[in-house]
Amino acid sequence: MEQSVVIVGAGIIGAATALQLARRGSRVTVVSSGAPDATNAAFGWINASFYLNDDHHHLRAAGIQAWHRVMQDVAAPVVWQGCLCWDMSEAAMGKTYAQLRGFEYPVEFLSGPAVSAREPALKAVPKQALFFPSEGAASSGDLARAFLAAAQDAGARVVSNVAVTGIALRNGRGVGVATAQGVIAADQVIIAAGTGTAALAQSIDCTIPLVPRPAYILRTNRQEKLLQHILATPDGEIRQEPSGQILMPVSVGHQGDDKEDLSQMPDDAADAAMGRLCGLCDGLADARWAEVIRAERPVPQDGLPVVGSVAEGVYVAVLHSGITLGPIIAELIAGDIAGRLDNADAAMIAPYRPQRFAKG
Repeated sequence: MEQSVVIVGAGIIGAATALQLARRGSRVTVVSSGAPDATNAAFGWINASFYLNDDHHHLRAAGIQAWHRVMQDVAAPVVWQGCLCWDMSEAAMGKTYAQLRGFEYPVEFLSGPAVSAREPALKAVPKQALFFPSEGAASSGDLARAFLAAAQDAGARVVSNVAVTGIALRNGRGVGVATAQGVIAADQVIIAAGTGTAALAQSIDCTIPLVPRPAYILRTNRQEKLLQHILATPDGEIRQEPSGQILMPVSVGHQGDDKEDLSQMPDDAADAAMGRLCGLCDGLADARWAEVIRAERPVPQDGLPVVGSVAEGVYVAVLHSGITLGPIIAELIAGDIAGRLDNADAAMIAPYRPQRFAKG
């Protein structure tokens, strides 16, 4: 008998998991409130050069490999242009290079002239930079929709603009999700609701500690092709989409940004970021910010993913960055729920179980 699964959340984690489970024969229903999700407001950088510990690096590197697997079947809007990085001191750059080489992760040292040859539009060329050739970026606004469409082709269903208010339990076991209209029944519930995950878990007395990590990201008006790579610079992280728009988080060091509030007005923040962007690159005489987006990033308290069962029939998946990790986490969840994780996959997911937050 096929298993019925309700997934709460239609961002990259929920959509990619729906695809994996539908392909394995589960009856999948994705329920989305219709509210903006973190995926749509993401910078979209797919990488393993940023990581918090060795296990985290290996998970992120596996995420890149999972992207290449899933893109054989999903028309995901991803470009593998590589990243040029010089947003750190020379000493830190050398340490990062040595660590990544130790992981056998693709990384190169480039001289200033080599950087300039790759990015002719740069005004202030660094003395040296790291190059991560295996990294890419996804057009985040279209990403979840591509996965949902593929999941629907595999048999999944989507319920949109309906808010889930809690998890329905019977004798301590999850049996569906509660909405204002009633309960959507399921054998298995997966909470992949981003920043809404903590409240839904709390409805069954489970604590998933998330910390507020809001951010602004701007998009410029469309520009002629200017940037060839993702750039991680002392003035911010920058990339150009196939549409011609340039994306830039308004805070410097977006990936490691730990601010808990946004005190600056969005237009003032975008103006300041545009000043840094125009100081970094030539060819932007007619550039202006066309949109600034507030992103609410779902960041667990220790910065690491939270993936696993929190009650019989109830599973949680919340993490940052979902863009990098979405496909690998989806594969791991599907195997975990089916009880079919091999030893390597079980070891990969082990550090991220929600039980690490249990009191005592």
